[in-house]
Amino acid sequence: MEELKLIEAVFAEPDPTPQAAAAGRDRFLRQAHEAQASQVGRPRRRWVRALPVRRVVLVGAMAVTLTAGILVTEVGLGGSAPRTPGHLLAAPPADAKALLTLAARAAAGRPDTVPSRGQYVHTKTFSQRSLYTKDEAGALQYTKVLVNEERWEAADVGKPWLSREQALSATGPAPRRFWDRGVQDVLYESSGCPGHPAYARLGAWPTDPAQVRAKIVADTGEEPLRIWTSLQGLIRESVVRPSLGAALYQVAAGLDGIVLIRDAVDVSGRPGLAVAMDEGDGRRSELIFDRQTYHYLGERTVITEADKVKLPEGEYFEKKGAVNGVAVLAADLVPGLPEVSPKASRMKIPC
Repeated sequence: MEELKLIEAVFAEPDPTPQAAAAGRDRFLRQAHEAQASQVGRPRRRWVRALPVRRVVLVGAMAVTLTAGILVTEVGLGGSAPRTPGHLLAAPPADAKALLTLAARAAAGRPDTVPSRGQYVHTKTFSQRSLYTKDEAGALQYTKVLVNEERWEAADVGKPWLSREQALSATGPAPRRFWDRGVQDVLYESSGCPGHPAYARLGAWPTDPAQVRAKIVADTGEEPLRIWTSLQGLIRESVVRPSLGAALYQVAAGLDGIVLIRDAVDVSGRPGLAVAMDEGDGRRSELIFDRQTYHYLGERTVITEADKVKLPEGEYFEKKGAVNGVAVLAADLVPGLPEVSPKASRMKIPC
């Protein structure tokens, strides 16, 4: 109640003269500036100081105190803490390397998802794909297809894993029977080796960027585009292991040829910032990150130059701006596989 009495006392006092108000305001701003300059390393509770000023100056005191707090939050937090005033006010990354550095920092601050024995890593993705069909004259036609996909991958080697897809919609001339085939299950049965399931393959990877790069280069060589292509798949598969993702982002940051795309949108429609590389054949591949959290959203490939595409079925004129890609929507742990469709395809994964 002492605070209420203090407020009553302040408002009971007569209004200050203009000269007194100006003097009080100047004194307050000088002291606030001195306090802000000396507050580094001090607890936050020391930022606000009790000042003997009258009612008209108290309004200014509140405004300056709030402004100082926001400025300190912006500098102190930057892009490392999502959904905070400082995060929203932080300047966007200046280039692709800066964005990947922020993404690595954000990933390093998140715990890895560690499945227990027998659990499955369950991921949900949304993809945009190209479907080519022939018209009555035999010419190829392009149809854009949007697909939901779920994967259940065993954390243990030797367990079966499941891929489930369902096409949601299509834009183009292809008849519905060509793209809408309902829910399609593919059950992959292991032959006793890690095979494709991501967690089983990547669980033992190091998290030191230099070691990760050496492991990738042993497979791809030093050509930047080949390293970049390998990184795209590894980043998508490591969403449940942010510690590895952080190292992968740092490896990507060291590549020549990467550029920042400020107005990227993933295939599910989420806006983001992208790191891209020109593939040299009229295509640009992108890694997309959330604008505020710098978490990985997905990847896409953009056609940058219209050109003819040669397929086994014939030639197709690919339009500039056409996009394919994958957006990662969710990843979690589940105790086992869902009920598999009786019509599921079955595949044996060779070692």
